Amino acid sequence: MKDANSLPEFQASAEEYKSNPIGYLEDLSRQCPYAKSDRGYVILRRKEARPALQLDIPISVYHIPAETSPYLAERTKEPLLTRHGPEHVKLRMMLTKVLRERVIDALRPRIRELFLGLLQPLLERGEGDLVADLFHPFPARVLAPMLGLPLADIEMVSGWVSSSSRWTNIYNPPDTLAEIEQAWRSLEVYLLELLRERRNNLGGDIFSELIREMEGHRELEVVGIAMELTRAGMDTTRRQLANTMHALITHPSEWEKLKANPGIAHRVVEEGMRFAGITHNLARVMIDDTALDGLTVKKGETLTVMAMAVNRDPEVFADSGTFNAERSPCPHMSFGFGSHSCVGAPLARMEMTEAFTLLAKRVDRFELAGDVPRSDVSTGLVPTSLPVRIFLKP
Repeated sequence: MKDANSLPEFQASAEEYKSNPIGYLEDLSRQCPYAKSDRGYVILRRKEARPALQLDIPISVYHIPAETSPYLAERTKEPLLTRHGPEHVKLRMMLTKVLRERVIDALRPRIRELFLGLLQPLLERGEGDLVADLFHPFPARVLAPMLGLPLADIEMVSGWVSSSSRWTNIYNPPDTLAEIEQAWRSLEVYLLELLRERRNNLGGDIFSELIREMEGHRELEVVGIAMELTRAGMDTTRRQLANTMHALITHPSEWEKLKANPGIAHRVVEEGMRFAGITHNLARVMIDDTALDGLTVKKGETLTVMAMAVNRDPEVFADSGTFNAERSPCPHMSFGFGSHSCVGAPLARMEMTEAFTLLAKRVDRFELAGDVPRSDVSTGLVPTSLPVRIFLKP
């Protein structure tokens, strides 16, 4: 059994972590599968992460205490993410029904059309910003009609989604909570108004399905689930598209593999989430004293799986520091694992696979046309702009 005092220390505020998070975490992982932090314990290897994520325990909201933000402390009890036990199972089953495979497959032709509609102007110009012109608007335009959101509201909703999505990061700097709260309030008010309007005019969209399935639930419960779907469907997908595309551009040999065989796009998607995943940590709060392999975590303490480290575990992934477009299998944990794995993962995977398939069929190569600014580590180190020159296939 590990003595907590003997564990290495993870410091989210350390300059080494901010400037080179992967190297920092790999150094810790070589010392021990666990580390301690000011928020509890962290897990750095897959062998220890898997059983921890299989536990039926809620995602931690330890980082939003009531004295800091009473509103967020209360609201973050609503989402599916923070539930556990029978209530959580019931909500997941309902969402799985709404997002069943045949519903997602039926969307494939429209998703291709939407992506091509955004891509074509870039192909004609031979240049553009892949983030602003393509990856940012694409998932929002897919999700808007699915949720029944007016197209005119997409950009406004999208901004709220981007800001409020940061609530799940246990290592958020405290000064970000005001921005998160404001965005959450705005999105909640908007969806409450839409809920009341839609209730009198139910359609075939997912929001209408939620209203039908959750008949008798409080309005805030329905809106909480809708907010979660909106965040997952918009923000997660567009940020991961940007990260994976940047990996392909900076590893031209892997782009060549995809270009030669667009049928491996699904592998590129999985490898992108492993090598350049936007999910950096998966935090859980213990509801009982829990003995893990070599570590005891007490009730109320937080346990965080550092996905960025786990996804590069050399015991699981050969050449773990190498981006390999043909890697298979690729058991990353960027969509979580166990009872809290991402319920919207099939839709996100399909969107990204279609996107990279279409790019590989039409583009010979990309060249960076300027600097690539990135968000900080707390928001996934994602390119906020990806200016490129585009060379078409002959």
